[in-house]
Amino acid sequence: MDPAAESFDVAVVGAGMAGLSAARALVDAGQSVVVFDKGRGIGGRMATRRLGAAVFDHGAQYFSVRSRGFGDLVAEASDNGQAAIWSHGFPMLDASGAMELPGEGHPRWCGRPGMTAIPKRMAAGLDVRTAARVVAVRRESARVVLRFDEGPSIEASAAVLTPPVPQTLDLLDAGGVVIEPAERTRLDAIDYEPCFALMAVLAQPSKLPPPGGLSLEAGPIAWIADNQQKGISPLPAITIHSSPGFSREHFDDEPAGVAAQLLAAAERWIEGGAAGVVEQSLQRWKFARPVLMFDAPLAVVSREPPIVLAGDAFVGQRVEAAVTSGAAAARWLLRG
Repeated sequence: MDPAAESFDVAVVGAGMAGLSAARALVDAGQSVVVFDKGRGIGGRMATRRLGAAVFDHGAQYFSVRSRGFGDLVAEASDNGQAAIWSHGFPMLDASGAMELPGEGHPRWCGRPGMTAIPKRMAAGLDVRTAARVVAVRRESARVVLRFDEGPSIEASAAVLTPPVPQTLDLLDAGGVVIEPAERTRLDAIDYEPCFALMAVLAQPSKLPPPGGLSLEAGPIAWIADNQQKGISPLPAITIHSSPGFSREHFDDEPAGVAAQLLAAAERWIEGGAAGVVEQSLQRWKFARPVLMFDAPLAVVSREPPIVLAGDAFVGQRVEAAVTSGAAAARWLLRG
């Protein structure tokens, strides 16, 4: 061990909803915790981006509330202007092209002024270090050691790993952490769908029906949202999410060609078609949504020292599921 290395009770990898949920619970219990994320910002798929004055939610589009704990968090965010109800349902375009209008369903919430408002609230007061790429997690003398692509390693008594599972397994493999074979088989089976997110600033307001979100049953587009109707963008700005089939087929294609196909499929909702797009940007999400998931809220891959995996692949696809999984990982560590 390096006697000069920073040392903590718990190191958390990933500053998305699961990682922040775990870190918050551990800090509230008196643990010294550090959170690392390879990105420049926090929130993972709770992502908001600007193109000029236009604002886009380009990852998760909304979230629901089913549990008391998450409900308390959202209620506090709402009281502080950081969350609001967007809608109680969205229309859907079925495979025949017919529009199905939604009934009155449960509230769909969004962050204000964007989805990143919620993780930023959760991260307040935490030691979160961005642009810190972990390249290996190893066990050494009953401690967990995190190695980075740049800078010194750190050590901790325990670790919570929340990146997409394939990335987490790469980190453990790089550090020589051997997982019990049956558990490794279960973790290797976890699978994700990729997704393109096309952000387009428009010259005119979109033609999307209220409330500004539309799901599609067939074709290259799975979802299209109007960020101006949503209440987060001062300019007309749409987010287009590609369907799983289109995403897998074209994931390694040139971005310009992918964007052109998605805009062509969306032109009925854009005044002037592609000519009505002022500016655009394409984001690729390799691990957008888990489709084959773990059957428990967390996975323990080492007990001495404790290393636990958490995230939306362990409870479900919803934002709340990631929060629930992170909290479960924290409880497991605190029980000792």
